Amino acid sequence: MHRHIERQLSAYLDRELRPEEEAAIRLHLEQCEACREEYARLAQIRNLLQALPDRPVPETFWPELGRRLQQEGRRLSPFPWLRILLERPAAALAAAAVVVLLVLLPLIRGQIDRLRAAEFGLDLFTREHAIAAASDPLVDRAYLGLLITDANLALVGERRKEEGR
Repeated sequence: MHRHIERQLSAYLDRELRPEEEAAIRLHLEQCEACREEYARLAQIRNLLQALPDRPVPETFWPELGRRLQQEGRRLSPFPWLRILLERPAAALAAAAVVVLLVLLPLIRGQIDRLRAAEFGLDLFTREHAIAAASDPLVDRAYLGLLITDANLALVGERRKEEGR
């Protein structure tokens, strides 16, 4: 018996193969006695199963199946909260709104803070900057640039003009 043919015999019997596959199986069955016997067994089993009478499904089957599937789904679900959100669209919408608020709140707050800072105007900023520069002049990069420029001029040979003399 050939394994690759054996796997396709049931599909060949049910006419589920593409035409080229079906032709290849038919050609093989003409040449191979073992595969022909297996095909005949499958056909016989299929005929026996088709001859069985249909059994009616009990009325409690579908509700019981649904209940068991729900229980199994709850037990196997890695994200039970996701199932709750899908079953309750209002809860999903509320969760989405909370996420949007959590993302937008810092952005809105930052914009409001910038608007408040602009209300104070340039006078307050200049006064605060002057106080900070007076207490530690090396913090101000502009002042450092002025000091470096004065030092370079002194090294080149120009003397700094002293104010007040």
